[in-house]
Amino acid sequence: MAKVSKRKRPPRSLKVFKEQLKTEQYVFDRFTLLALSKFFSQCVIKSLDFPIQSGKESIVFRATPHEDYPAKFLAVKVYMVETSDFVHMKEYIAGDPRFEVKKNRRKLVHEWVKKEYRNLLLCEKMGVLVPHPHMFKDNVLIMDYIGDAHAPAPTLKEHGPFNPAKDYAFLLGEVEKMRKNGFVHADLSEYNVLCGPEGRLWMIDLAQGVLQSHPKFEAWHARDVQNITRYFRRYGVC
Repeated sequence: MAKVSKRKRPPRSLKVFKEQLKTEQYVFDRFTLLALSKFFSQCVIKSLDFPIQSGKESIVFRATPHEDYPAKFLAVKVYMVETSDFVHMKEYIAGDPRFEVKKNRRKLVHEWVKKEYRNLLLCEKMGVLVPHPHMFKDNVLIMDYIGDAHAPAPTLKEHGPFNPAKDYAFLLGEVEKMRKNGFVHADLSEYNVLCGPEGRLWMIDLAQGVLQSHPKFEAWHARDVQNITRYFRRYGVC
């Protein structure tokens, strides 16, 4: 009786390649390429260097700006329309008078990017340490790159605090500063705080943030405080 040959599994490198190709198709669709082309044609971006952060809904690249643009590096955040959580986004947009809940997925993502841009500007105005947003187009947001020439700044989760007591007090102070100005991050944790140069802590991922008029403002403020307290409790400072 002839032996039935077992089908060989594809090499891991092939699997990785297929996953990368699938991701690139989601990231660099026609609409995203059109948005990026605007920044290239306006002499803002010279090149996309490499990805520095990736998740289910977005991927962030370090970019080299055009020679005449006043920055050494930029961060380019691309939201992937096909994999974005439609329900999650609607929860944070509904109740915020600045934005509209769109029924079309692509238009909702565009609204989400506009929301992050506006929230970053708002936090910057009140003196909260966030990356400066430069511009946006559709599902692409350009902001300051936090890190050095060799690597992006790690998250608080990856790096750990510089000084637990001081960092805990600083972050609670930033949260309270936002609250007094009628704003809440609404998704703050050790995963979206960057440990930047000179021991500075930067808040990122501000798209979820809402104004005080939002019905869940107080609940989300309490959750932000709880998340930060939970993280620093392991260092014995709270």
